[in-house]
Formats: sequence, structure tokens, C-alpha cells
Amino acid sequence: MIDIASKFLDINNFQRAWEKVAENRGCAGVDGETIDSFARNQTVNLYQLLNAVTHTTYQPLPCKQVIIPKKNGTKRELKIPTVRDRIVQQALLNVMYLLMEEKFSPASFAYRPNLSYINAVEKVADWRDLGYVWVLDADIANFFDNLDHHRLLKEVRLHIDNPGILCLIKSWISVGVQTQEGLILPQKGIPQGAVISPILANIYLHEFDELVSGTDLKIVRYADDFLVLASSQERILSAKLEIIDLLNSMGLTINTEKTQITSFQRGFRFLGHGFLENAIFPVDANQVKLKSGIEEKQAKKTAKNSSKKKVRKNLFHLRGEVLM
Repeated sequence: MIDIASKFLDINNFQRAWEKVAENRGCAGVDGETIDSFARNQTVNLYQLLNAVTHTTYQPLPCKQVIIPKKNGTKRELKIPTVRDRIVQQALLNVMYLLMEEKFSPASFAYRPNLSYINAVEKVADWRDLGYVWVLDADIANFFDNLDHHRLLKEVRLHIDNPGILCLIKSWISVGVQTQEGLILPQKGIPQGAVISPILANIYLHEFDELVSGTDLKIVRYADDFLVLASSQERILSAKLEIIDLLNSMGLTINTEKTQITSFQRGFRFLGHGFLENAIFPVDANQVKLKSGIEEKQAKKTAKNSSKKKVRKNLFHLRGEVLM
């Protein structure tokens, strides 16, 4: 059993956390302190930060709102903690990884050491080869903004029953965001942009992964994007209703515009890759309309021919199939 508190409150752990935060750079938070300004007196700053956390005098500051334009014309909101808050979060994350990695489901691939979206794509191919050819291609609507705080802390407590650490996590998810209009305190959700948020997201969906994996269905999840796979059309139709009900019980809803029932024969896109029959190939979301399925025979033929050309150009193998 990992003594998470002692490993967390260790100066060597805080030093590693600082090095990770410094490596990632990033902008200053609401206090204006930059990576470079913290670095000028890092030894004293780290000891002071550790002492404040140890003696419960540490108080996180609100996140800084940063709006990022997206290619499709929409905007994405990031909520950036201060440099000091990022260091404390990274220090806790260092030890939470040790605890949670052995517990997380093999169906979950995002935000985990030594795993990537390529591993998720490979797993989809594995299930296809085993006959799971019907697919619920799903997306959770506004996932990070809709996590219920009470449920999240309850799920964390199942793995980390330490009042001090739970209070820290509660303060980080409820501290609010500073906008041009003023301070906004959230009733739900976790800040997308905070160091600690990805592992909290995986903890929140851990039960979901386990419950779906315990049925005759297969699931491959990458953050809030996931595929549920079944061996028949009838089963995948009933599975959609089950998944919707399960997510609703967790305070989450399906994004209907980004969710579909499809098959490998019809084609779909997942994690930047097109899946069409036995072919897997990278796709540009702005050029290849695979997300809503292959609706015309000509589109299907074009995509298939394109994948064959790419296969000849740049090969590497995936369980006997070609992955580009």
C-alpha cells in the first residue's frame, strides 16, 4: 500500500514537480508570477510552498481564463492555475499515478504514462478482428464542464482516503476562474488546463469503464471520446440506450451531433484515423467526412483507394493489418 501523503509531502517530489512544470513552460496565472520569476529563487520558493501545504496554510488562487480560437471558428476556454498551484498539483499527480495506474481499466488510454491514441487505435483493430464490427461512436457533451463535484470527490475517496488531500482537490475544482467580467465560481466541472484535471477525469469515468467492460460489449475510451463495440446490429442498438442511461446516472449526457451507430463496413473516424472495412488510415477532419459514416458509394470507393495509396507509400503493421 502506497503511503501517498508522505510521498506527496517530500521535497524531492516537489523538486520533480517543479522541473516538470518548468519544462512545460506555460503562461503566468492570475498572480502574474512566471516560470522564470519562480526559478530565480526556486529553492526557497519550493521549501515555502511545501511548508504551506504541510501546515495547511496553502490556498490556491483562481484560475486565469484563456480563450483559444479553434480552426472551425469556435473557441475553447482554458482555465490556467498559477505556477505555484501547478507545482502542487503536479506533486500530487506524481504519486497519484503510482496509485491509480494499477487500477485503471485497460479500456482507458488518455492521460496515462506509456499510452497514446495509437494504442487506442490498435485496440479498436483488435476488437474488429475478433468480430466486434458494430460500433457506437460516441462523445460526451461538455465533459470537463459537467463533472459533478460531489460524485468526483466520492470516487477519489474510494482510492485516496486522506482528508488533507481530498480538501486540496476540493479547493482546486471549486476555486473558480477569473474572467474579464469578474470571478466565476463553478457549481460543477473541473478546470480544463489544470495539471490535476486529466487524472480526475479518468477517476470520474473509471466506474463507467468497468461497468461497460463487464458486459458482452467492448469499449475503447480516450478521454471523453469513446467507442462501444458489439458483434451484432441488434446489440449495438440496445447498447446505445444503456450507455445513455449509465452516463445520465453520472450527470453526463451524450453529444448527439457527434454520436452515431455505424460499422466497419460503413466507416467512421476515431482519434484522427479513418476505419473502413479492414483499412485504417489517417484522416483530416476538414477534408474527409467519415465522422457521420460513408454515405455514398463513391465516397467509400475514394477513401478506400486513397488508403491503399498511402499504405504503399508509408507502411507499418498492426496485427496483420496496415496502419498509417
